[in-house]
Amino acid sequence: MDSVKFETFIIFQHSNGVGHVTRCSTLAQSLTSISSVTMFSGGPPIADYSPPPGVDFIQLPATRWDLAADARPVPVDAGYTLDEVDRVRSKILVDRYLRVKPRVIVIDYFPFGPQRFGKALNALLDILEKEPRRPITISSIRACPSAKLWDTEIPAKWVNRQLFEKFSGVFHHADPNLFPLPSLGSYVASALSGISVWQTGFIRRPFKKLDQIGPSNGLLLTVGGGSALGARLLKRWVKAAKAGSSGVFPVNVVCGAMMSARDRESVRAEQDVNVTVHDYVGVMDELIASSRAVVCLGGYNTLVEALSLSKPVLAFPNSELGDQALQVAGLYSKGMLLTGDQSFTDSEITAAMNRLLDFRPKHSIDCNGAARSVEVIKSLVAAS
Repeated sequence: MDSVKFETFIIFQHSNGVGHVTRCSTLAQSLTSISSVTMFSGGPPIADYSPPPGVDFIQLPATRWDLAADARPVPVDAGYTLDEVDRVRSKILVDRYLRVKPRVIVIDYFPFGPQRFGKALNALLDILEKEPRRPITISSIRACPSAKLWDTEIPAKWVNRQLFEKFSGVFHHADPNLFPLPSLGSYVASALSGISVWQTGFIRRPFKKLDQIGPSNGLLLTVGGGSALGARLLKRWVKAAKAGSSGVFPVNVVCGAMMSARDRESVRAEQDVNVTVHDYVGVMDELIASSRAVVCLGGYNTLVEALSLSKPVLAFPNSELGDQALQVAGLYSKGMLLTGDQSFTDSEITAAMNRLLDFRPKHSIDCNGAARSVEVIKSLVAAS
């Protein structure tokens, strides 16, 4: 490998949570040890987010989508049409590529979720196919990539063809002992058939160095990025906790960076001497470590961070996001957590919280995915 650092692009799209942002930021931070890194975000700006030190960050014209059948990406800025946004996003990516000529490009979740990106990637991918010396192009996927988005699932044969023609391989950011590829089902097997796949382990934000933490007490209730659904669930969870055993107290509640001010205010109304409501906590390690157990949705980050700290978890996967259900089911089958359902009555939630206090995950988890990804990229660059 050349002694001069090469250039890496990381391209991602988010809408309703911060999981993609966090995972890509952690990977970018690790890659700065061997590469200059530029991140391109296509999702809505996140309050209080800062890119990792030394990483260039480009905010593309943002799109979001509603969690509903037939929903499609819509511009965050209502003054632009989706076609206009796609054209601008495409031009930014192409111009930057032609100017920088990165040696490595990581595209998060594509081609499993092309609807997320609209037409923004088309021109860039067309240019890459014609390059005499193509950059190393990697698709970066989380534990369960086969979830339906909106009302349709992308044909596995189409995904496989895109991976075969346009990508050097796939990073599967999950612990292979908990999510071995054969366990992901026939759809993923077909999509990844004949493709180089590196199972890296989970990607986890760097552990925060904690000073002395007192005894772990009470519950942490959190809904990741935050949403109207998250606000409704938090209020139900607080009510259920108040009816539970004394071991659930004190209760800490985290709303999330993308929850509206109105929804945050409705959750804050539940605060009392035993319940503390936090609008947003950027790094959750201290709260997780100081809690006896965690109640959450089924998102990647919270589960990885709680399990990496060996905390009991009660997960209520968001039924509108199929990957959460698959992810939680996979972890449940390995004895890693307890599961709940949004149809639970208040008394059923209380009972589950009481059971959680005595639950322990059966295994440790591998969360060295960022470091292993760097090693794979280093070897690919050296061999090219």
